[in-house]
Amino acid sequence: MTVATISLIFHPRNFYGQPDNMYECASDLEILNARVLGRADDLGGGFDAAAQQFTDIIAWDIRGHSEEDVQKWRDAAVTVSYAASVAEMWADAVKAFKDERDAQISTWETSKSEKESAVPSAYQGDRITESHPQADGFLWTDWGAGDEKKCRDLYNELSTVQEGLITREQTNWDKLEEIAEDARRMLEEGPTPDNVSKLIEAGNASWGFLSLDPSRYSSLIGDDIELTPENAEEYANDLAAYWSGDRPIDDRYHELMLVMSMLGTSAKQHQENGTEFSSDEVGFLEEFYKQLEEPYLRDGVGAGVMLYPELMAESGMSDEERERALGVLGDGLLALSDPRIGGGYDSLPQSFRYAVEGPWINPDADGKMPATPVSMGMDMKALSAFMEHTDDNLEAGYGLSTNLHLATGAFLDAWGHEVHDSDGVLPDSEQVSHMVDVASRNKDSNYYILTGEHLNEEPGVPHGDADLRTQALEGTLTFEWHDDGHTARQLTDWLAEDVHSEDPELSQRAGDAFTGFMETITDSEMHDALTNTGVSVTEGDNEYSDASFTQFNGALADSLADIFDAHIYSFANGDILDTNGNAVKGIGDFDPDTGYVRMGPDERAQYMQLLMGNDETAGRVVNSVDVYQQIEAVAYLESGDGATSARGSAQLQGLLERALYLESADRSADLDATIARETQIADFVVSEAGNLSEKIPVIGQGVSKGMELGKDSIVGAIVDGDYDVSPRFPTYTSELYVERNFQVETLDFVLENDPGVLNEDTRRADLRTLVDGGALSIEQDGRKLEPGDITDDFVFDESVTLDFEKDPSAWTHNEGRELSGMDDALGKIMDATVLTANTTDPHTGEPVEHTAPGREWVEDFTGEYNSAYRTTRDYFGGELEQFGEPPEEE
Repeated sequence: MTVATISLIFHPRNFYGQPDNMYECASDLEILNARVLGRADDLGGGFDAAAQQFTDIIAWDIRGHSEEDVQKWRDAAVTVSYAASVAEMWADAVKAFKDERDAQISTWETSKSEKESAVPSAYQGDRITESHPQADGFLWTDWGAGDEKKCRDLYNELSTVQEGLITREQTNWDKLEEIAEDARRMLEEGPTPDNVSKLIEAGNASWGFLSLDPSRYSSLIGDDIELTPENAEEYANDLAAYWSGDRPIDDRYHELMLVMSMLGTSAKQHQENGTEFSSDEVGFLEEFYKQLEEPYLRDGVGAGVMLYPELMAESGMSDEERERALGVLGDGLLALSDPRIGGGYDSLPQSFRYAVEGPWINPDADGKMPATPVSMGMDMKALSAFMEHTDDNLEAGYGLSTNLHLATGAFLDAWGHEVHDSDGVLPDSEQVSHMVDVASRNKDSNYYILTGEHLNEEPGVPHGDADLRTQALEGTLTFEWHDDGHTARQLTDWLAEDVHSEDPELSQRAGDAFTGFMETITDSEMHDALTNTGVSVTEGDNEYSDASFTQFNGALADSLADIFDAHIYSFANGDILDTNGNAVKGIGDFDPDTGYVRMGPDERAQYMQLLMGNDETAGRVVNSVDVYQQIEAVAYLESGDGATSARGSAQLQGLLERALYLESADRSADLDATIARETQIADFVVSEAGNLSEKIPVIGQGVSKGMELGKDSIVGAIVDGDYDVSPRFPTYTSELYVERNFQVETLDFVLENDPGVLNEDTRRADLRTLVDGGALSIEQDGRKLEPGDITDDFVFDESVTLDFEKDPSAWTHNEGRELSGMDDALGKIMDATVLTANTTDPHTGEPVEHTAPGREWVEDFTGEYNSAYRTTRDYFGGELEQFGEPPEEE
């Protein structure tokens, strides 16, 4: 079925600079500054983590230098540090712009897909425009218009979404242009105190400028910059008066806020450098929040610091001033929560900890009142206000991150439906997402939520029981997010991003987390909860009342597809049966050398079923499977290891079809009608093919690592983009199709690596058949040759270039007798072509050459493939669902 198209578009402007390159530039400047200061052993730039004397900062012996020379040194260090800070500010702005643009695109694609899927079947396949179809109801009403009115409504609803996104897009673009102008001006003006103040407020500079040149920058915060527990009371009382509206904002307020901003930036630098706050700074933060807390407690009970968002809302502060103040408070709480830099969960104010924990964790703690929907809603909204405006690069400690995850997820599991339907008592989806965002920054905490095992646990912090963990994960995944799961996917994205990292610790953590995540989501109860969520979804004429979470959280589905791509070798190459003929069960350990995880066939199919729940993701995965099969074929032709390559490709095909069957069965049970998923997602397979190029290196890297191929392998060339692989559709499993498919792979391999072999025994008539049938294009000296130009004495030399179409459905001769003729020509070329691979003798381990005609290579591979596919099919009782039927042959 061809899906309807609504003729509205939304394409936000893009900025093509990459924040990673800008961050790298800032990092290079920081390294340069460390060298200027003689701190080559401290390239992390620890000199700006706290206020110091200039003579303590610089490592060179400058005591004999004149003051003039010392000032030149100061000026040089200030200039380089300033340039690095401006570069970081600009990188932050570009990153924020791109993140918001991605969120806009995600919202648009989700809304457009939903509206187009909801078009009545009578108009599926049509282009719905402002005038088609007309809703010609009775008189001036739309009574009787039926399907036409439904189309009009869907068009208008999507138009409203488009208008809102256009406004968001303009705001985002204007903000980027504004910061670009600021960055240009600041670079032209140089490190003036006012410009440095702006960098500090933005979180891109800290104590470094005061330490490098105190006479120039001390005016930013007055004469006394020392932070100790003793002066925390003054800071807290003064700021509380401003935040409550008792005192109008003045220069003193900006001075205090500058100091607090610098503390947040300093915390981020400590986290990046692996250093800690001084004991005085930690003591300052503890006492600061204690002083903010006490006026709003009575006998240890009360709102405490959680009241400040409400106070600020009523104080007359502007939105910008309020957001900055909330960000400063939020950053301070995150910094104070982190034991890695000197804080800890127990250092946080009681009211904040109790708000985080809610009724889910440590409910009988002293001073904790029983939760009601109203009190819980107020606490969570205040938490959201603090978290929303924190620095994106600042992490909370393990205890705080984990409890934010647990309590937020449990809340969504218990109250998720009410969040969408509430009258403002409970936080909405966007407010809840800010807590998930902050919690997900700490990957050790994510590890626990995904696996149930603590990694670098913070001692003494209560986290509830094991059931709370699974409840929280279920709630986070199955909640119907306003942003399609874009924020929540941070919980899982790192599994794919880190598993192939060159840092062994990051790779091991991501690999181990994947195994624990697989164990969690393939548990029978959890898997049932994820595939039957109780959420209603309308697609075309079908209304599902019990959808899979991937059906409505497309960004989360996409994240799981990234994980599938990163571990595709493990999905393909695990055994179906063990050596005793018994089914493989459960999830094994992650092997960091090969990236391999042994998984049972049922567990693999269950995971892939989740991917099949979303049309776009399913299309992506079908393409990934096809690309994987092509890469495995190349690996076989290069290495001669036929059994492993063919078996993995066949099993992956069978698992894909099993996943399709399971998802189809779930949808059919929900509707009490037969649903054939392969026809529903066919268009998405084609549309997603163009977006696959960035995934091919990931899949290729998994194959190369899993098969332990060297960096000079052809698979390595695929990873580097030097060897083209493209998806084909549809994918069939008939033995004739498999044979044709692998003959195509073999000929393409020959043409890519040694086309001169065609000069030996290959008949030119067979090549003419391929040229005439649209499979092979030959050029000589830039001129495209016709079949008649390929004479019997034609020679393939350096003047000849060849281009081979690997998708048989794209050939002009792709049906009936003509296709049979193409198969015959391919077969004869295989008979005439001899291939050699460097392989290893399985008995001696010695390197040997495997030389055989192409026909033998094809037969070995397809024999193993078909045998493994039959084993997979038999294991699942034949309950598989293929993409259509193979083309009929004559």
